[in-house]
Amino acid sequence: MIGSNTLIGSMSGLLDNDEITKLNILSLLAQAGRAMKNENTERALLLFGTALVAARYKRFSYAVQGALAMNDFLKKLR
Repeated sequence: MIGSNTLIGSMSGLLDNDEITKLNILSLLAQAGRAMKNENTERALLLFGTALVAARYKRFSYAVQGALAMNDFLKKLR
């Protein structure tokens, strides 16, 4: 049985992975570009700003992406 400390430790290790961080930044930039193409300037600026700080504040960048995904999901439910 895996303990909660082991799971938390492995998640922290995953967040510290440089390749995952680079992929996250590329994803944020791609999402920002798509938002600009769709004329959603506010979302594009939020994503671009998040990409700028993503390497230093990894958890923040994931929280922003999660909040935007939840917002999109809730819009589709309406």
